Amino acid sequence: MSGRASHRRRAGWRLVAVVSAMALGIAGLLAVGAGAETSGRDGVIVSLEGSIQPQRLPRHRPVPISITLSGSVRAVGGVASPRLTRLEVAFGARGGLDTVGLPRCPRARLRNATQSQALARCRSALVGRGTIDAEVPLNPEEPILAHAGVLAFNGRSGGRPAVWVHAYSATPPVSFVLPFYLRRVHDGAYGLLMRAPVAATLGHWPRLRSFQIKLGRRYLAHGVGHSYLSASCPLPPRFHVLSFPFARATYTFSPRPSLSTTILRSCRVRE
Repeated sequence: MSGRASHRRRAGWRLVAVVSAMALGIAGLLAVGAGAETSGRDGVIVSLEGSIQPQRLPRHRPVPISITLSGSVRAVGGVASPRLTRLEVAFGARGGLDTVGLPRCPRARLRNATQSQALARCRSALVGRGTIDAEVPLNPEEPILAHAGVLAFNGRSGGRPAVWVHAYSATPPVSFVLPFYLRRVHDGAYGLLMRAPVAATLGHWPRLRSFQIKLGRRYLAHGVGHSYLSASCPLPPRFHVLSFPFARATYTFSPRPSLSTTILRSCRVRE
């Protein structure tokens, strides 16, 4: 093989490596809708699904986006409903979160509040909506089911951004605030981690069955437009679509198991 041919081959491999690295380092939460991914062990099955709007993004500049996430927990084979102690969700987001000038809601203002009271107290900090389904297995054969509406508010904890997920159900009467603590990480494809101490919030009896939440908001701060979430699709020229890990959820149960599931999505360029 000639030196010139060898050089071309090495250059080709470098291009593949660059494209792969960019797929793993996409600047934002870049995805299009697809099916849910599941994982299971010890009689427990968990799922995760996610999507983004808009589905096509510019190559060179970030634009406002919103994301929708949903997940579920179920027991199979006669196993009792497990107690979820912690939920972690990691995103392929790098620099796509902006809270500058966005009002914050103190967590204490949401405790024991109805949905209308939560909005009256913290509407300016609203960043998302959704639902949560839970059950209380006082009688395992006929558990008490609760379908709660969810409001997500911008918060702060220990100097870092947080999301207060306020859930309220009128029948049966349920009101709680599930805190998601946010921090930036450098974990391969992932740049943002949300962690929620579920058991510490729900207590001993309630069991989380499913959740669905949409996050995203545009707002003005000192006359300047901002977006809570933003993203671009910075692929090299001639590349218009590339798949990458969009999100990874880790469900930790007591006494066991710990289950993770990852969803892949595509970064699509809007010219």
